[in-house]
Amino acid sequence: MKKTMIKNFSGLTYLTITNVPLKKTDVGDVIDLGAGELEQLVSVALIENKIPIRGVEFRVMKSAIGLSNEAIANELGVSRNTVLKWGKKPEERLPVAYEMLFRILMAETLGVSIDISLSELRGHDKAKHIQIKAA
Repeated sequence: MKKTMIKNFSGLTYLTITNVPLKKTDVGDVIDLGAGELEQLVSVALIENKIPIRGVEFRVMKSAIGLSNEAIANELGVSRNTVLKWGKKPEERLPVAYEMLFRILMAETLGVSIDISLSELRGHDKAKHIQIKAA
């Protein structure tokens, strides 16, 4: 099976995904993963590497769990408009308290253990380069 590497997935300039399986089609090679699988892999890496959650990360992570802004708002106990704002500013980091709540929601939804302290839950101040394998 042919494999490829993806850099800057969904605008995440610090991210490289390797070992992404491809399949041949009549129109060329396409990624051979189910819908949302790459987003889920990326979301797990963002949580585990304590990457700060800005609007661009929020959109990828939201796509990974398939929840609407309203559903996320209900889960976190905030307004839909609050959640709507997070995805509209790609370079702006979520307010820290909301970032921590969203990180917990994502970890719980994706089955990621986050046995860490409150300060670690906040994430780093800057994104570091991360590399993950798709398969």
